[in-house]
Amino acid sequence: MTKSSQPEQFFLSSGIPVILQDYDASVAATYWWVKTGSADEAPGEEGFAHFLEHMLFKDASAKETGQASTGRLARTVESLGGDINAYTSFDQTVYHVTCAEHHWEKIFDAFGAMAKPQKFLRQDFEREREVILEELRKNEDSPDRQLFQALFSATFSKHPYGRPVIGFEKILKKAKVDRLEKFYRRNYVAQQMGLILVGPVGPSHGPRRKTLVRLLEKYFGSSVFSARKRGSPESATEKGKTRPEESELRSHPRLVIKPFDVTTPTLTVSFRVPALDHSDIPALDLISGILSAGELSRFYQRLFYKDSIVTDVSGGLYVPRDPGMLYFQAEMTDLEKAKPVFEAITEEIRRLIQDGPTSEELDRMVVNAESERLYATQTADGLASRLGFLKFILGDLEYDRHYLEELKRVDGARVQQIAAKYFDPRRMSSVLLLPKDQKNFDFKAIVVPAIAKLSSDVQESGRSEKKIKAKLKEKPNLGSGAEFFVRPSGLRVIHRERGSSPVMSMHVAALGGVRLEPIWGSSHLMSLTWTKGAGEKNARAIASIVEGSAAGFDGFSGRNAIGAQLTGLSRDWPKLSALFSEVLVGATFPEEEVTHSRRVALDSIRAIEDHSAQLCSKLFLETLFDQHPYGKFTTGSLDTLPEINSEKLRTFHRSWVRPEKLVLSVVGSVSRAQVEAWLGELEEKLFASVASSDFLLRELPKDESKLPASRSVERLMGREQLHIVVGGLGTKVSFPDRHALRLLQTILGGQSGRLFVELREKKSLGYTVSPLSFEGIERGYVGTYIACAPAKRSEAIAGIRHVLETLAERGPKTEEMKRAKEFFLGRRAMELQSDSALASHYGLQALYGITLKDDAALADRIRSVTAQDIREVCHKYFVEPHQVTSVVG
Repeated sequence: MTKSSQPEQFFLSSGIPVILQDYDASVAATYWWVKTGSADEAPGEEGFAHFLEHMLFKDASAKETGQASTGRLARTVESLGGDINAYTSFDQTVYHVTCAEHHWEKIFDAFGAMAKPQKFLRQDFEREREVILEELRKNEDSPDRQLFQALFSATFSKHPYGRPVIGFEKILKKAKVDRLEKFYRRNYVAQQMGLILVGPVGPSHGPRRKTLVRLLEKYFGSSVFSARKRGSPESATEKGKTRPEESELRSHPRLVIKPFDVTTPTLTVSFRVPALDHSDIPALDLISGILSAGELSRFYQRLFYKDSIVTDVSGGLYVPRDPGMLYFQAEMTDLEKAKPVFEAITEEIRRLIQDGPTSEELDRMVVNAESERLYATQTADGLASRLGFLKFILGDLEYDRHYLEELKRVDGARVQQIAAKYFDPRRMSSVLLLPKDQKNFDFKAIVVPAIAKLSSDVQESGRSEKKIKAKLKEKPNLGSGAEFFVRPSGLRVIHRERGSSPVMSMHVAALGGVRLEPIWGSSHLMSLTWTKGAGEKNARAIASIVEGSAAGFDGFSGRNAIGAQLTGLSRDWPKLSALFSEVLVGATFPEEEVTHSRRVALDSIRAIEDHSAQLCSKLFLETLFDQHPYGKFTTGSLDTLPEINSEKLRTFHRSWVRPEKLVLSVVGSVSRAQVEAWLGELEEKLFASVASSDFLLRELPKDESKLPASRSVERLMGREQLHIVVGGLGTKVSFPDRHALRLLQTILGGQSGRLFVELREKKSLGYTVSPLSFEGIERGYVGTYIACAPAKRSEAIAGIRHVLETLAERGPKTEEMKRAKEFFLGRRAMELQSDSALASHYGLQALYGITLKDDAALADRIRSVTAQDIREVCHKYFVEPHQVTSVVG
C-alpha cells in the first residue's frame, strides 16, 4: 500500500457524485458504479442488467453507423496497457478500468465514451445474446454455480436474490432489443450513478486533477445526463424500486436435493439475516468467523480435524443491499457422511449458543476484520472497490471505522443472544448436491432430528433472554528499491523496504514441484501440511499465532517449485518472522495432518471428473507429454498419494531446505537491519538441520520430444458445453523468444484480442475463448481454449486454426503491436502492487535464473519485439508443429 489521504467528494453538474482518492502509486483505477442489478428487473426482464453490461462494451456509434461493433473500446484501452472489465450483481453493475498512472487521462477519455446514452444495433444484440447463452450453458455445467444457485433460490424464494443474475434461457431467447433499450433508459440515469477515481491526484498533480474533472464533466455531466438535485443520492427513481420482501421466518426449513454430474456430495446450509445497517450484523459477523473462518474455526476443528468427515468446510456472511444470509458449506467424500456432518454442524451451533465464544475467538475475529480492510487498500483496485461499496451501498465512507468500534463492543453474551435468535430452523434452508445415481437419498431423515435439538435450544434461549440482557449491561522494482544479495551460507535474498505499507510478506522457494519430486504428489502434499506442525507446535498452535495476527501462512507447490509464503501486518514482524523460521526449518509433518491433507488431495483428484474444463486440461497435458512430468497434474494420483507418509515428507523436506538451494524474499515495511538480524538466526537453524540430511530428488528431466503426429483425446458425457483445448509444446523461461510469445498471447487474448473478436464477437461461438501458455524450465506448452455448444465443435476448432494461420502468415497490425506492448506492461504494474505479489515475483524470478530487470529495462525489451518476431513464434509454436486436441463435455 502507498500513502493516501482522505477522499475528496464532489458532484458533477448532472448531480452524479464523485469520489476522488489521492493514491501515490504507479497505478490508477476508475470505477463507474450504476446502482442497478438483477434484483431491479421486472418480470420478463430477467438477465437484462447483465445483458446491458455486455452491450455497453459495444461501439457506442454502432446504431448510428449501421456497422457492427469492432471492439474499439477494449482495443483502445488495452493499447495503452489498461485492463477494462465489468461485473453485474444483484444490486449494482460496475464498470472499471485500471492502468499505469501515466496513461490515466487517455484511458479515461476512452472509458468515458461507453457512458454515452446509446441505442443498440440489432446485429450486436443478436451476437451478444448468443455469447450470453454460451455463458449460461457454461454455468449449467458448473457444480459450484449450480449448488449456490440452488441455495440462493431456496433462501430467497420470493426476493429477486433467488434468481440467477445471468437470467433464464427462455427469457433471453425471447428478448427484444427495444425492450432492452427501455430497461437501459429507465436505469442508466444520473440518479443511479456514481464515480470513484483512485490514483495520484494530490496537490503535486494539480494539472491532472483539472484534466480529470474536465473529462468527468464531458462524459458524465449535465450535457450527457439530466441533472438531479445535488446531495440527494436517493432520487425518486431509486425510491420507486420496490422488491418483494422475504418472510423473516417460515413454518419449516426449506430442504433441496440437487442431483448433478458429480462423484462427491456437498452440503450447504443458510440462515436468513437482516440488512447491513441492522444492529445485529456485527455479532453475526463474529459468529460467522468463529464457526467457519480459517483452520481455528469451530467447524474446521470439529469436522475436518476431530471427526475427519469433510475434505473442506467454510462459510460466510453474505449481505448485499437487502437482508442476506449466513451460510456454511461442507464437502464430503461420500454420502454416508452427510448425517454426521449435519449433526456436527448443528451441535457446534448449539454449543456456541449454550457456552458462548472464548475471549481469544472474539479478539481473533476483530483483528481479522481490521486487517481485512488494510489488505483491501494494497491496490488501487481494492481501494476503489471498497470506496464504491461504502458510498453507494452503505452511504457512509466512515462506515468501516464505526463498524470496527461496534465489533469491539460485542461480548460473549451478545454473541449467545444473537446466535440463539438467528440459528432458528424457521430461518434455515439447506441444499445437498449429490451424484445423480443417489438422487433418492432421504435428506429429510438426517435433517429433522438435528434441527429438532436446535429448535429446543433456541426456545430455551428465548426463555433466558432477560438473563442475557442483564449480563450485557454488566460488561466492561528492483528499479524501485529492491536489493539482491547472497549470504555467506549461499542463501539468496531479495529485500525491498516499502515504508508506507502496513503489510509485509516473506516468501521462500526452491526448485522442486512435480518436475523433481521423488514420488508424484509429494510436493503438493508437503505444501498442504508444511505449516501444520513445527518443533513443539502443532497445527492449532501455529494457526493461533497466524490467525491471531490476521496473517496468512501457506505452503505452495507447482510444476517447478516448492515453498512457503507468510503475509501479515508489519507491526507483527518479530513474532511472525520467528514463526516463519521455525516452520521453514523445523516442520514436523505430523502423521495425522498428512492423513487429513491426503484425504483432501484424493477428493480433489476424484472431483476432476466433475469439472469439464479441468478434465479437458488434464487430458491435454497427459496426451502432449509422454515422458516429461509436466504431463502430470500437480496434485498426484490415486495410486501414489497413499504411498506418502510423514517420514517421507520429512526426508523430502530435508533434501532441499539447504541455504544454497533457497531463495528468500522479504517485501514490506521491514528494514534491511531487521532482515539481516533475522537472517543470522535463521542460518544457524539451517546449518544445524543440514548436517545430517541426505539429498533426495529425482534426476533432471529432459525436454519432451516433438510430436511425430497430431493427437486427439476426448471424453463425451452429455453435458451442456464442450470444452476444447488445441495446443502443443511451448517455450522455456530461458529462451529469448519468450517475450515475443507473451506478446503473441496478448494479441490473441483479451477483449480486443483476435480470438475474442473473431470467435466470440463476430461468430458467437463461445462465451470463453482464450490462449494458454506455460513457460517451463524445460519446454512447457501453448494452446487455445474455448467452451462452446456441441453443435459448434467443428466450427470452433476450424476458427481457432484460421486465426492462428492468418496471424502467422500476415503478422499483427501496427496498432495490435502497440496495444499488446502497453497492455503487457500495464498489466505487470497492476499485478505487482501488493507486498505479497512482489515477494513472490522476486523470489521465483531469481529461483529460475531469470535476470531481475528493472522496469525500464523490461520495457525496452518488450518494445524491441517486432511484428516479424510475432509471426515467427506464431508459426513456430502454433502452426508448424503437430498439435493435440482435447475435447470434454
